[in-house]
Amino acid sequence: MKTDYDVIIVGAGIAGLTAAKILKAANKKILLIESSDGVGGRVRTDHKDGFLLDRGFQVLLTSYPEAMEFLDYQKLNLKHFKPGALIIDNQQTYKIGDPFREPLLLLQTLFSPIGNLKDKLLLLKLKISLASTSLKQIFERKERTTFQYLQEYGFSEKFIEKFFRPFFSGIFLENQLETSSRMFEFLFKMFGSGSAAVPANGMGMISNQLAEGLDKSEILLNEKVETFDQNTAITINGKRYSANAIIIATTAVNIPSPYQKNSITTPKSNTTLYFSALNKTDFIDRITLNTNSSELINNIAFMDHIAPNYAPKGMSLISVSIKEIEIHIELNLEEKVKAELLSYYPNAKDWKHLATYRIPYALPADKHVINDTTSDKIKIAEHYFICGDFTLNGSINAAMKSGKLAAQEVLKSNFLKS
Repeated sequence: MKTDYDVIIVGAGIAGLTAAKILKAANKKILLIESSDGVGGRVRTDHKDGFLLDRGFQVLLTSYPEAMEFLDYQKLNLKHFKPGALIIDNQQTYKIGDPFREPLLLLQTLFSPIGNLKDKLLLLKLKISLASTSLKQIFERKERTTFQYLQEYGFSEKFIEKFFRPFFSGIFLENQLETSSRMFEFLFKMFGSGSAAVPANGMGMISNQLAEGLDKSEILLNEKVETFDQNTAITINGKRYSANAIIIATTAVNIPSPYQKNSITTPKSNTTLYFSALNKTDFIDRITLNTNSSELINNIAFMDHIAPNYAPKGMSLISVSIKEIEIHIELNLEEKVKAELLSYYPNAKDWKHLATYRIPYALPADKHVINDTTSDKIKIAEHYFICGDFTLNGSINAAMKSGKLAAQEVLKSNFLKS
């Protein structure tokens, strides 16, 4: 059967773009089919009134091995958050840093009231231990919840509640620390060996960089694939595109029929509100964590303090991520969040709400995670391959790796060899 392309990739998120980049480099005729109006999936940046609004607060961990392989950090002009965090506990604010990188913070970190001295020493021990632990070792370890892991490691209940829960709730997108302990160790290692950063012009620049080598004719936007027939992708508009190989690179919940059975997962959502300030706010270069369990706010980031291009000159952009919420709380959410901000930042009365991003599928459940997979898990049917962070673990790193593994499997296929 004569086909239109060597490979069709359904979904132009990070996984699909990575696969496309590899296949294009191998001189394959490809087509990326994307249901939205742009590439990047969940990693996109909107422009509004001179502000850069990432679709939900997110960062790039610079130690991600796949990111180091596929991205040019210098061209992205990465801007880095200071390590550690600024912690709001009731009406007090405390700073916890990395003494290895900021020796002057050693005493302040050790004697902060967020946990006891033993907790701080265990934190240093954990950092040192994971620094010498390979990713292969981490992902082969016994899995339990992160909460169980932290308890078994010896951290006090107070330190778990005042540091680990607010910090990792914002990363895991769940408040109970039920995420796999493997994921915790992986991310803690990444934070310890690198930094959290954003490109100078928004997280969407990561997606744009991955797409740089693709021609316009190789990307089809605003076209949703509904189903497949043999080696043909059929869109909701009835258009048909055939290829020797098809890579499904959508989110787990958007996989076209009949392959949804390959994506059983419970997604986690994310809600981020953006506020603008007419004047520069007091300088804060760390992520701020809110430990007050009765409040909505989980973390706050003053984006222009890290990357000035996120806001017009002389103004500030404040990102506020909130905890898991029930649907009824979404009513008057802006006013409730603003009221909480006012208790910490009196100037917040003058902040203007810019946008609210509710991302229904932000991460997979991550209760069981891996860092590698096998050919039979990637090739789900004759001519069909699958990738996406949900096949490994919920991270930009895993999205890239899954795209790479899928592309490599396609290139090994007999029906693609010339």
